[in-house]
Formats: sequence, structure tokens, C-alpha cells
Amino acid sequence: MNHLSVSQAARQIGAKPKDISDLFYARKLRDDLCPIVAGRRIIPMYYVEVICAALKRHGRPVGKAVCRG
Repeated sequence: MNHLSVSQAARQIGAKPKDISDLFYARKLRDDLCPIVAGRRIIPMYYVEVICAALKRHGRPVGKAVCRG
């Protein structure tokens, strides 16, 4: 599987799904790379690290040490 849902990505990095969704709606993350398909946002595996960095940058909690930097 090379794509994750918001919930799966959140679980992987120890974040809240709502925090990730909020960053998409605030245009802090790229919609063109993570489109909504059949009512669910699909996130490529390689983009999880970008999400993690964005969460940290915006002061949102991230649990697991998946993020580099």
C-alpha cells in the first residue's frame, strides 16, 4: 500500500487526524498531492514526513519519532 488515509497517517506519527485535516483546509499542506477520492483524502507514504514537519511547525503534538529534523 503506497497511500494512507488521514487517520492512518495520524496513527503512524502519533498525531490527531483533525490536526492534519486542519492543515489541509488552511492550505498549509498540498491538496494536489493528497486529493480527496470517494470522500477520503489519500496521502502518499512519502508525504507523511512533510505532514509531520508541518504539524511541528504549527505547534501541534506529534507522538512518535517518525519525523526527521
